[in-house]
Formats: sequence, C-alpha cells, structure tokens
Amino acid sequence: MDNQKIVSHWHIKIIGICEARLQRMLSDEEREFVHRRGAFVALEIIEDSVSTMPTAELADYLNSEIDD
Repeated sequence: MDNQKIVSHWHIKIIGICEARLQRMLSDEEREFVHRRGAFVALEIIEDSVSTMPTAELADYLNSEIDD
C-alpha cells in the first residue's frame, strides 16, 4: 500500500472517530482540518487527541484554525 492510501485511510478513521464522538457529521471546515495533515506523526497525534480529549473540547479543536 502506498503512503497516499495509508494517509487517506487514516483521514477516514480520524473523521469517523470525531463523528462518532460528536454524534454528528463534521462540517467542511472540520474535515479540512483533518485533511490538511498528511505526515504520519501529525496524523498519529491527531488520532490520539480526538480519541482522548473531552468531547466538549473536540469541536473547538477541529475548528481551531478557522479565522474569527
């Protein structure tokens, strides 16, 4: 499996974790937050973060790069 396939599967997994925890579909901006990451270390950190952070903080984390 090439790296792009691994990254794509990892994006899907992370988005699935987020949607299950938030009990809703992610917005386009929230999905883009995940898709902007492609390095394995970054994806590992994001997966760990979204899996363990309090659910109340998850949406803020996913939207942390949106300009006010």
